[in-house]
Amino acid sequence: MNKMNRYLVSSVLSGMLLLSGPQAMAKGEPMYDFLPSDTVIDNVKNNLQSHGVDVSNLQVDADAQGVVQLRGEVASKQEVESITQIAKQSEGVYAVLGALRYETGEVVPAPVPEGLDPMMDAPAAGNEATQQQIDAQ
Repeated sequence: MNKMNRYLVSSVLSGMLLLSGPQAMAKGEPMYDFLPSDTVIDNVKNNLQSHGVDVSNLQVDADAQGVVQLRGEVASKQEVESITQIAKQSEGVYAVLGALRYETGEVVPAPVPEGLDPMMDAPAAGNEATQQQIDAQ
């Protein structure tokens, strides 16, 4: 009899949960309340300024879901990381996409991809025998 009571109680509870779930979801209430994009932009800019960041060289955009995009020139990689972290902590921000640039100060030549002739800047043609014929001409 005890086993039967447990089965009955668990069946009733399961049925109640199943019936109440769709009603809660059917209210049409969003799972997350998004702020207007202008409000999110203002929040990000104000938060950056309160942390001493000059926002005059930064462009801040946001969409209706709280995805923020940052653009502009900054002084260093550390500043990129700091600005991105501060923006993420701003109210209404769901995610941050960064397009912030900084100069490293050093000039590094691009590596030559395998198969390219650095003198001619063109792919090597065909197999080795064909390449020797081209070089001989």
